[in-house]
Amino acid sequence: MHYGSLAATGATITIGGIVFDQLRLVVIAVGLVVGGALLIRAGFRRGKTPSDI
Repeated sequence: MHYGSLAATGATITIGGIVFDQLRLVVIAVGLVVGGALLIRAGFRRGKTPSDI
């Protein structure tokens, strides 16, 4: 029997799962950073422009 194609399919599924999982974590991290920046902008700096110190 020839199992080469089965091994390639399993490797593709594994690599795809790892890439998808890492991409999901990156999206979550970016969302948290953007959310934190918006909260700081809206809460602590209310009424100030970006050039105000």
